[in-house]
Amino acid sequence: MSAPPEIPCDEAVRRVYEFLDSELDATWQERVRRHLEVCRRCYPLFNFERAFLEHIRSRGHPVERSEELVTRIRAALDETG
Repeated sequence: MSAPPEIPCDEAVRRVYEFLDSELDATWQERVRRHLEVCRRCYPLFNFERAFLEHIRSRGHPVERSEELVTRIRAALDETG
């Protein structure tokens, strides 16, 4: 059985975009990575976001993130989750 995540889900979700873009310092990058390895709730979100960003980038579109966009996406995910 896996150990419980070191950081809570809300913290991992809040940092998932920075994690995907490798914008976190090494300590946070590792903490989020470990959380995603063991959390069955957060991993599907991470996997979706990673696939979404890869799809956008594969189409030659730059991925620019604004706080407004992040807030809207999180609200939409909360409504469906």
